[in-house]
Amino acid sequence: MSAKLLSQLSHNLSKVKECAANEDFDSAQSTIISIDSTIREVFTKPSELSEEDKVFLADFLRQLDKAMLEINIKKADTAKELGVHMRTQKKINIYKGIK
Repeated sequence: MSAKLLSQLSHNLSKVKECAANEDFDSAQSTIISIDSTIREVFTKPSELSEEDKVFLADFLRQLDKAMLEINIKKADTAKELGVHMRTQKKINIYKGIK
C-alpha cells in the first residue's frame, strides 16, 4: 500500500484526536469523512495490502474507534450541559416575569 496513504491516515487520526480533545465536533466530522474516503481508496485494491499494512489498519481501526467513542461521550456531555443551562435559563426568565 502507498506510504502516502498510510501517512495521510495517521495524520488524520491525530487530527481527529486533537479535535476530540478541543471538543471541535464539526472539524472532527469533516476529518472522519476524509478518513473514510482514504480508506475507500486503500481498499480499491485489497490484494496490494501486505501483512504490515493489515496490522497497521487493525491498529488504526482500534484507535479510530476509541477516538470516536470519546467524541460521542463528549457530545453527550455537552448536550446534557446545554440542557441544564437551558432549563436554568427558563427558570430565570419565569422568575423575572413574576417580578
